[in-house]
Amino acid sequence: MNGLHYALMKKYGLVALLYLIGTSLFYGLLIVIQKMGLNSGLDPLSFSFSRSAVVILISLVFFLPQLKKLKSVKKYELRDLVILGIVSAVAILILFFGQDITTAVNAGFLIRLTPLFVLPFAYFLLKERIPGHSIFFMLIMLSGAYLLITNGVWIIPHFGDLLVIFAALIIAFQNVFAKKIMRKIPTDIIIFCRICISALLITLFIPFLTGYQVLNAFSSGLVYIALTAVLYVLSVICQYNAIKLVGPFITTTFFLSGSLFSALFAYVLLGETLSYVQWMGAAAILLGGYFLIKKK
Repeated sequence: MNGLHYALMKKYGLVALLYLIGTSLFYGLLIVIQKMGLNSGLDPLSFSFSRSAVVILISLVFFLPQLKKLKSVKKYELRDLVILGIVSAVAILILFFGQDITTAVNAGFLIRLTPLFVLPFAYFLLKERIPGHSIFFMLIMLSGAYLLITNGVWIIPHFGDLLVIFAALIIAFQNVFAKKIMRKIPTDIIIFCRICISALLITLFIPFLTGYQVLNAFSSGLVYIALTAVLYVLSVICQYNAIKLVGPFITTTFFLSGSLFSALFAYVLLGETLSYVQWMGAAAILLGGYFLIKKK
């Protein structure tokens, strides 16, 4: 039995690690492709609207076999799914407005404060106590993300920073809440509702805010829209499966490595280079991530 138990735990850990890497990998590439789309002249709101519309189509096709399970979802569980979708949409929109009135460097780092906010939510909603060594390794990765993203330059506060921090707070709640409802609702249903409801709300809200000019993005940036939509769906699938296996804290902390993947893809696809300080940050992310996973 001990040998079988070890084999199962080893397989479980490998699957969890693949999901963690997939989350960071797909999201890191998503950021770079999204930047390429914006550099090509796409309007941010039009881009977001168009991507959300394609995300709905992809999720409907991908999760079509799972839709039958919705019939077995109880009313209070359906309420929780709607809450999760609404919270996700709110986080995306608040982050967008925060990014619009602050610097990309500030937003890129501050959104990665999410693991810090997971700690109290995990304690109150899941009754989880995060080990001290995990928090220490998370702080190492967070320090590395700061060096990698900011190049060690001190962040000058902007009003939009508060919105980005608030978005990080909402994302932390969203991840912990998702873990909580996974105890009763199948993960595939949670992923489907999280993606579809948030994307639907965004496609309804943006035209209301800006008019129907957002439809122009389909004709001018279809490749970028399709690629970012696929990468977004894949990152959410990996993220929520990782949350199911190892919890929201480890998943959110490991997500800090997304900045490392973004830097790598930016180097390959955009020709951007890293300074010595940024290489130090990358090394800190790898070191913290290694010990975090090893201890877990």
